[in-house]
Amino acid sequence: MTPRPAADDTPRWPRDAGRGPVVALGKLVADSVLELSAPLVVGGQQRVVRTTTVGGAPANVTANLARLGVPARLAGWAGADPLADGLLAELAGRGVETAVVRRGRTPLSTVLVHPDGERTLLTDRGEGGLEPADVRPGWLADAAVVHLDGYDLLRFPDALRTAADLAHDAGTPVAVDVAAATRIRAHGADAYVGLLAGLRPDVLVCNAAEARELGLAGDLPGWAPQLVLVHAGARPTRVLTRAGVQEVPVAPVPRLRDTTGCGDAVAAGVLAGWRAGSPVLDAVRAGHAAAAVVAGVVGAQPPRSA
Repeated sequence: MTPRPAADDTPRWPRDAGRGPVVALGKLVADSVLELSAPLVVGGQQRVVRTTTVGGAPANVTANLARLGVPARLAGWAGADPLADGLLAELAGRGVETAVVRRGRTPLSTVLVHPDGERTLLTDRGEGGLEPADVRPGWLADAAVVHLDGYDLLRFPDALRTAADLAHDAGTPVAVDVAAATRIRAHGADAYVGLLAGLRPDVLVCNAAEARELGLAGDLPGWAPQLVLVHAGARPTRVLTRAGVQEVPVAPVPRLRDTTGCGDAVAAGVLAGWRAGSPVLDAVRAGHAAAAVVAGVVGAQPPRSA
């Protein structure tokens, strides 16, 4: 599909967002970030700098929203262990409201940050999970937008569908950020599309590799929502609607240290713009700006100050 900007192709939000908090629903994760000093060599040894932070897409999105001054709530599952106690306290210190069921052991992701800023994730799934009966209407009742994580869609599909149904019943728009291309491929693209379609998202956010796996490189397929945002690192973000496609350039990043969490920051900026009633293209630019801030630090969480 060739970009063809035109006045009647201006992308618009499929539905207006509310004025309450943006709710991101899913699991709470701990990130153990290892900043490598040299390229990784199998069988070798090197010094690293390790940092443990809050992680997982819902926490990353809500922390970025709080940094932007947007009311944010993380809802879902957290471990019933001291590690989760600290993670929840960290989010509360950032101004993020939390509404969670607690059980089991906290998931832990080991994040290898390579010298060029790219990252590799090694995931311990923890013990526990989110069940449909856990999802409470009160978590979502006053939400401006409900944001669902595509990784959790693979692990807790029934719980996420319950959340999406509750949001739609309340007239609340739903955004979904999809899982990594490798996870989509392993699950089967058609099967994953079926899971996505069951959520009936109003807006879909993904990166270029994920878009290719889902058949979103050209005209939007019938299952896709009215608005799809495809970010691609330093390359322009593609804004796809059934009227056409527009591209939003990405400004140079002043300092690249770590790409972990940049996609979540893009989503947060977009959600903040949607809630504020900003034009879609301006919201995408806000997402780029939020991602640039996260790219300048190690780990997926933004700095506390705006």
